[in-house]
Amino acid sequence: MKTLKDQTYVLITGASAGIGRALAFEFARHGKNLLLVSLPDTGLAETLQSIQEQHAVDVRGFVCDLTDRGAPRSIQAWCEKNQFRVSVLVNNAGFGNLERLEKTQTEVLENMMVLNNSSLVLMTQLFIPLLARNRKSHLMNVGSLASFMPLPGKSVYSATKSFVYSFSYSLYFELMAQNIRVSCLCPGGTLTERVLESMEKSQMKRQKFCQLPHEVAIEAVRGMYKDKFRIIPGWQNQILYWLSRTLPRFAKIAIIKKAFQGTTMRKTTIFRPEPPLLRSFALLNR
Repeated sequence: MKTLKDQTYVLITGASAGIGRALAFEFARHGKNLLLVSLPDTGLAETLQSIQEQHAVDVRGFVCDLTDRGAPRSIQAWCEKNQFRVSVLVNNAGFGNLERLEKTQTEVLENMMVLNNSSLVLMTQLFIPLLARNRKSHLMNVGSLASFMPLPGKSVYSATKSFVYSFSYSLYFELMAQNIRVSCLCPGGTLTERVLESMEKSQMKRQKFCQLPHEVAIEAVRGMYKDKFRIIPGWQNQILYWLSRTLPRFAKIAIIKKAFQGTTMRKTTIFRPEPPLLRSFALLNR
């Protein structure tokens, strides 16, 4: 049995693929024990095994669907029952789509709002008392660069990520007295496994501004432990954020209209060999 110096855990939702999986490996590289939460049949067992083989940390898995109303409480009960001391909570689980609002299935929209917002809020509420037991803890919510700009075809997704950012910003001040440091990770276009598969099918080239999940994870963990609130990985994404904050409204409207001019927002029109920057961002944003 491994002898562990650090008896606290980092809990990550949506940890079997994409940014969540990359965050798990990055925290393990820093010697942090892990509690990984993921959907059934999404590769969690393989992730657990790989981390155990590569790093001398304790790693446990919990399978559930966070769109189920009782899932956050089940995760909390699992931690309490096993006396896991959670010092870092990463609310990473979330998803988006690329389709006009009226053409999107209602169930997809409902699940997106539940997973991206409702379950994130409930997970945060339930774990604040657990985080507060430590001398210092961290809460990282995963937003998006879409938190700061409108994206035609991803209207609900952008709105859910704006919520995550605003919610996290309020908590940043609210939880200071409890020594819980809040960060909001806002990645841009990220080449996750799902995105790469879609790009391959559609013969879409990688855009220079895109990042790989492990690149996002490195900056995320580094920024979190420096107590940064807003973490935007990649200098290109930082420029996009700056433009979204400084350009006047009429200029932003003109840019968005130009970027999405002549498209019906269907995947067949979005997937092109060299799509415009903003349109590519809409497609690739997690």
